[in-house]
Amino acid sequence: MQLKKAPSLTTLAFSTRTTLPELNAFVRTVARQLYREAVRLDLEITGPIIWQYDGVDGKPETVFQLDILLPIHSAQGEPADTLAFKTVAAFSCASVEHTGPWDGLAIVYPSLRSRLMQEGYQQGARSREVYINMDFENPANNVTEIQVQII
Repeated sequence: MQLKKAPSLTTLAFSTRTTLPELNAFVRTVARQLYREAVRLDLEITGPIIWQYDGVDGKPETVFQLDILLPIHSAQGEPADTLAFKTVAAFSCASVEHTGPWDGLAIVYPSLRSRLMQEGYQQGARSREVYINMDFENPANNVTEIQVQII
């Protein structure tokens, strides 16, 4: 676990209210849409896809805010109807890197949150998954940075 400040970002974003069981509908499709739109608008991409969660609590029925973000250098042009430019604020977080299939992410969160609680950190409502490497052919090669907000 590493404590750090996740920087503010200018992004091309897809935003929705959803639940944990509904997340699979956004896998691969939204990232492709963001990349296509960035190319259409001739935007300079400055980082990997990020899934940012606000208000998720691990319960399947809880509705929360999901932003799927593509970091860009600057906002220019007019994005497609389902997308928008969004600046996300910096926040302090605990960060851990997960290598392997994404179904393993579900066990990382409880252990990270437990460790933060044991060490006396107050957790915020925001978390992020930064998809450093996505390998759909061999998921063992996936590298995902998990960031949990600390206050």
